[in-house]
Amino acid sequence: MVDKLPDIRVFGRESAWDNAWFPAMFVGGLERDGLESRLAGVLLDIFSALKPESITALQQAVTESTVIDDADKAALGAALERTQRQAEFNARCYARSSPEDERVVAWPNNPRTKAADPDFYFDIFEDLPYRDVYPILTSATPIGSAGSCFALRIAHQLQSWGYNYVIEEDDLPPGFPVDRLASTSYRMAPARMGTLFNVPSMRQMVERAFGVMQPEKILVQDDRRLVDPFRSIQPLYNDLAGFSGDYQQHNEALRRALLKCEVFVLTLGLTEAWRFAHSGEYASLSPWRIDPSLLRPHQLSVAENVAELERLFEVYTKFRPGIKLIVSVSPVPLNKTFSTSQHVVAANALSKATLRVAADEFCRNHSGQAFYFPSYEVVMSCTREPWESDMRHVSPAAVERVMKLFRRMFFVDQSHAVPVLHHDVVDTSPDVMTLAKGRAKKLLRKLGLR
Repeated sequence: MVDKLPDIRVFGRESAWDNAWFPAMFVGGLERDGLESRLAGVLLDIFSALKPESITALQQAVTESTVIDDADKAALGAALERTQRQAEFNARCYARSSPEDERVVAWPNNPRTKAADPDFYFDIFEDLPYRDVYPILTSATPIGSAGSCFALRIAHQLQSWGYNYVIEEDDLPPGFPVDRLASTSYRMAPARMGTLFNVPSMRQMVERAFGVMQPEKILVQDDRRLVDPFRSIQPLYNDLAGFSGDYQQHNEALRRALLKCEVFVLTLGLTEAWRFAHSGEYASLSPWRIDPSLLRPHQLSVAENVAELERLFEVYTKFRPGIKLIVSVSPVPLNKTFSTSQHVVAANALSKATLRVAADEFCRNHSGQAFYFPSYEVVMSCTREPWESDMRHVSPAAVERVMKLFRRMFFVDQSHAVPVLHHDVVDTSPDVMTLAKGRAKKLLRKLGLR
């Protein structure tokens, strides 16, 4: 038996309701939950007079009281009902009453579980990390996507499956074989908006589509060609006329594309962003291509990313009511960081954690309209060999796992397996000519010749 001292509270298998200290502790919890102090006093009086031994008994005492008015009874009844539900949840939240409970609640690959209860054992490299499914897609559903470079993989896969991936501004060269699409950056989005690494750029994309904002007509010279800093696209422009003609054409195509889509996938890339100091507009290019005095680095917080997603959704739903968003975080790490205090690995972890929290908060704000897709988790935790040789880009095996989960979570038709498109593994190591060209450019800069 445990010795009991007046200032030590001991919880055991017996009911805590028998202890003299319990009423103040229980009622204090209800006060922190929002119960008025006056009503807390009413409950303490009931404890003192009747000594109830359960929430049910306390609820009955409130109901049968002849001195508590109806309004107070309703308030106390609601508080006690919430506490009852919370207690029931607390008692069973880790329960493993079925293999499915074990699959979603307990971390997989537990050797003790495998030995003692194999039916409850799950392999992290075989199972997929989903809990609920949202069957919102058929082969006929118009769908689009945008975001970081990983968004390209999703776009290509949906097209290879023959799903209704919207293309309103096609950059596929005439005669180019579609079965080689996966080894290119063609048709990476419904319109040629390019790679959008940060959420503000995605918000600008939606605002641009519907005429809420128009990015400034700014061009950056890259060798002898011109680049739009708000769209990292290929090919680049040869002259001002090429840009001028494409500007309005792209706006119109972007609007048509976003209006056609019933579902849109956003892949959030990173939180380190560059914006023009004079306007606050976010660029989609690395700052070395732009006069460095015109840009400011900005590390986007969770709150800022949520606000950007909210604004994007507000504008999109205004012009396309009923649009559904699937939100994911790209597993592809930062190539470089502008942080002056953190190693790139730590900076990348901060970036992904920030985006993951922001995506979760946004999707919880819009249940039934926005859905979180755990592609990041599949790559980082659920694939044996997730990376290509550069240790940054996602391997074909990881893409296959991601798209298998995408189909499981969002497709109506689960009747048969669909083969997953395997992207070519590109050797990203620089060759001798690439290195020589880069060193020559640096030398010319030092000599002031470029």
